[in-house]
Amino acid sequence: MKRKLFLIGTVLLVLLLALCACGAEKTAPAAEEPAEETPAAEPEAPLQASVHFETSEWPVVDGALACLPYYEKAAALLLGLDETEAGTYILSNNTPASFQELADGEADLIFCLHASRDQTNYAASKGVEFEYLPFANDAFVFFVNKDNPVDSVSMDELRAIYAGEITNWKELGGRDEAIIAYQRNEGSGSQTGLYEYVISQDEVMEPLTEQRIGEMGMIIDAVADYENASGAIGYSYLYFVTNQHFDDQIKLLQVNGVAPDAAHIISGEYPMVTQYCLVMNAAEPEDSVCRRIADWCRSEEGQVLAEALNYVPIR
Repeated sequence: MKRKLFLIGTVLLVLLLALCACGAEKTAPAAEEPAEETPAAEPEAPLQASVHFETSEWPVVDGALACLPYYEKAAALLLGLDETEAGTYILSNNTPASFQELADGEADLIFCLHASRDQTNYAASKGVEFEYLPFANDAFVFFVNKDNPVDSVSMDELRAIYAGEITNWKELGGRDEAIIAYQRNEGSGSQTGLYEYVISQDEVMEPLTEQRIGEMGMIIDAVADYENASGAIGYSYLYFVTNQHFDDQIKLLQVNGVAPDAAHIISGEYPMVTQYCLVMNAAEPEDSVCRRIADWCRSEEGQVLAEALNYVPIR
């Protein structure tokens, strides 16, 4: 009898162990699949210059503020200097001063947009013709207060605003509020852009002015600077607005329903695409340092630099 009970107990124990094993099999976590490796990001192209210039041969270089980040870094790469030291070999005046220096022979190479009619005529009076070699793309843009309900305007509407024919935002689907149309000073790159893309110099309305104290205590009228009033509209270039003078209280307007951004600059869909250029005297010799600098800026290395600094390259 005892032997029989022992055998029964042994069988039950074996069955119990088998059941436990089955349960363990069912609840055991599945082996994890090895995680897919995230592909490494492609390294950014290194900034480099395969050509080199001595400081003794470096020309007098100047340009517009919007181009300064580019030609400052280009000088450092081409001279093999750090940016602080390279900065002593370039000037950083504005567009009007740069074109006058080039026309007067006081600068050899400038980085700017195209000259105004008056600047071109002045150069011609000095026997100088400007030659333009593009190195980056940009867009001429209009901006308003961020709370302005108008998001898009047409080219015809912009022309009418600056001709003084449209004077209230309600005419453009906005609030019943007067349009305050600011302009820039004559000879600036932005004012030249207004004449080139929107309205001729002969058709534009008189700009807003404000009184300022001039030299020797004189009161002078100057073109009023853009102030972000609710009804204000102003203009500049995309690079300057987004990279050098960003203001989160303004918004860029679409033009003809197209946003001013890099994609629409490259595609040509944005209607006011412009180019930053190396500008020199057209009589500059073919093998001059200025032309060799221009060749580098327009080469793949120069375009990599433009892209690294958030310009839209021409390639």
